[in-house]
Amino acid sequence: MTDPGGGYGWRSGQHLPRQRGGIFGWGRIADDESRRFDEERPLGVLLLPVALERFSLRERAEDLLSAPGIVAVDPPRLSYGAVARVSEAVADSLAAVQARRMRLPGFPRVVIVFHPDQYPLARSLRDLHPDAELWYGPAEEPADGRRQALHDRAVERATWQFDHPGGPAHTQNLPLWSRLEALGIESGRLGSERADVT
Repeated sequence: MTDPGGGYGWRSGQHLPRQRGGIFGWGRIADDESRRFDEERPLGVLLLPVALERFSLRERAEDLLSAPGIVAVDPPRLSYGAVARVSEAVADSLAAVQARRMRLPGFPRVVIVFHPDQYPLARSLRDLHPDAELWYGPAEEPADGRRQALHDRAVERATWQFDHPGGPAHTQNLPLWSRLEALGIESGRLGSERADVT
């Protein structure tokens, strides 16, 4: 998992020294509080279909990742394409295991995907976090029948489907920023893009 925009490393408490035994000093209390805060923090989870450096929509993803409330999840070691070639039952099982192993610095409020092959993992995340919305913005047309079926399911289950109209990444993302802020996900924009903030 990567977080190019920063914004949650200190809150995770992972860099703090651990105290042994039953000593509840200020460090332990602060660590416990940071963990509680992390668990309650709404997140936008951006599932990257490939490594960020190779992603065709890299600029758009990087613009989203500039927000403290957005985290990216790198593609699994067994690529989405490889998983797409196995049976549906095996793909669903792998996705369920991946979703359970994911350690996020908060709870997913939105899961953002760009490719049909990512749908099983997005669905598994939503099974674990039923209040999370699925946002689907396919970067390309499905290449075959299996991907078309996944695409159709993603479209059917998506709370919102977005497109890629071209132009500067920030301009393309304005509708996403507005919806993210409405869901309480920290954007770092200080309300400057929101119509309800004067």
